[in-house]
Amino acid sequence: MSTSSRWFLALTLPLVLVGIALARGKKAAEPEPEQPAVVEPASPPPAPPPKLFPTPLPVVVDALPPGVASLSAQTCNACHWAAHDSWQGTAHAHAWSDPVYQAALASAGESTVCKSCHLPVATQHDQLAAGYIADDVTRPRLQDNPGFDITLMSEGVTCIACHVREGTVLGTRTTDQAPHPVVASAELQSSEMCATCHQLSWPEGDRAFYDTFGEWKASAYADAGVQCQDCHMAPAAGAPQPGAGAVVASHGSPTTIQRALTTLVSLPTAAITRGQLVEVGISVINTGAGHSVPTGNPFKTWTVEVVLVDAAGKDLAAPHRTTFSRTVEAKSPWKTTADDRLGVGATRRWSASFTPNPKGSPGLGTVVVRAVRAGQTTELRRVPVVIR
Repeated sequence: MSTSSRWFLALTLPLVLVGIALARGKKAAEPEPEQPAVVEPASPPPAPPPKLFPTPLPVVVDALPPGVASLSAQTCNACHWAAHDSWQGTAHAHAWSDPVYQAALASAGESTVCKSCHLPVATQHDQLAAGYIADDVTRPRLQDNPGFDITLMSEGVTCIACHVREGTVLGTRTTDQAPHPVVASAELQSSEMCATCHQLSWPEGDRAFYDTFGEWKASAYADAGVQCQDCHMAPAAGAPQPGAGAVVASHGSPTTIQRALTTLVSLPTAAITRGQLVEVGISVINTGAGHSVPTGNPFKTWTVEVVLVDAAGKDLAAPHRTTFSRTVEAKSPWKTTADDRLGVGATRRWSASFTPNPKGSPGLGTVVVRAVRAGQTTELRRVPVVIR
């Protein structure tokens, strides 16, 4: 290559490179043609959990959820033992077999109203109502139930009554850490669920026959958002369970009469003299129940006993008794004849008079206040006194 050719390339090559660079820059600056947006198909909204009680009781529960061996509470016990063990000694578990209920049922005749709550699942009934004579709920037209399951009948208000619908297990939260699918149901944490059985009105009745839900609904507890489950199914420490963690809701209704009531005792002096009249002032306040005490069954009665005892626990005088109860007529529609129960936040005061046995030695004694129902005694308050 001649010397002149080399000089020509040296002068022109940079200009060519600059032109290429400018061309590339111009191309980069030009907007790219818009591409049509890719529209992802919308995910279908999750199916709402089945309703717990969409129709009057008894509810139909016949589809076995996948991964569940049977509808018996014993099957649930395999994993949910803390819940099962707290349930199995309760009035729910013995709702059908309880002797007091069986006696009441016998006196009520063939009405299916009582059975529908004590056996809330259709397969627990050997006969079902196919209608009512003259629309009278106490006169059902019964027919045999081909799906009757005597094992489930023996379990009363069993697990599936609240936790299985349409072949689905319902819980308070959705989890994938279980051998069966679980769908969260807000109803399980709502007082409205409890109203299904704990609120009952008879046609032509003057007021609700069972009014536990109504009493709660009219109380400050409902205004504050405190649900039935917050007291009656409060979380309790239990053994770790698959998918449930170390804390589970108690299924044993662990509340007691001591938690419901505040009991106060008043005396003019801390000393009691044998053979002399003494009046003990008693105040009982419903500070802990979101319903009346007692509530529910109008045949339920609490008796509060006040007694003076010596150091050995021997009564110094006959107990003084006061009842908290509601009385109703002897037959349907069970109209109320009297009601001296303790409403939410209410106080009842009275005086108990005693003349302690004049015989005996001086020493220490106790004023004991106790609640008695169905043969069970629960101590409410002990106040020490001096016996002269």
